[in-house]
Amino acid sequence: MMRRLLLTLAILLLLGGMAALVWLYLHPTQLTGQFAGYRVGAASTYSLAKREIAGFDSGSDRKAKDRELVAGWGTGNRQFDLYLAKYLSEPECSDDLRQAFSLELGWREELLPRWAHYWAWRAKQDPAAEADSVVEYLTALAQATPPRLLTWREVLDVQAVFALGGRPDLAHRLSPENWRDRFEEFSRAKPEDLEIKRPASPLPE
Repeated sequence: MMRRLLLTLAILLLLGGMAALVWLYLHPTQLTGQFAGYRVGAASTYSLAKREIAGFDSGSDRKAKDRELVAGWGTGNRQFDLYLAKYLSEPECSDDLRQAFSLELGWREELLPRWAHYWAWRAKQDPAAEADSVVEYLTALAQATPPRLLTWREVLDVQAVFALGGRPDLAHRLSPENWRDRFEEFSRAKPEDLEIKRPASPLPE
């Protein structure tokens, strides 16, 4: 009886191990992304976290890894959120990672206010003035011929401004190509002065 029980247990463990190996084979990027997110969030300094993100944001399968990395933003690890948000403005950050992050803001609507909050907190000048400078830049750019595309870094700025200006709907699925029509709609309804205050903390509590 005991021998049969042990044999059954061994078979179940073997089947479980095989199932785990199959899952790892089919979802290698997902596991890698979760592990990378843990390593980034556990880093004791930003320079260490930056090295982790930069190593992850590279290679032939970078796009898939970037999608997995940004999927962890806003899921409970505040330190990870801060490190990743800061890295998005670094020269080393790829456009693939910025694009993945921007799209994530549209797929999970609760993230856009969080990103706008961080954007206002880290603004180099007064956040209202920073938003006004983005609007002025887009106004000039909208008159360019031929039409100019935005970079994904600029798209992230515009998404924050749209959200802070009371039009988060225009920020969802914003892209380098569709910004002009969205901006025209934003401009028609925008108050003359955007009232944006710098938050006391980098992320909502």
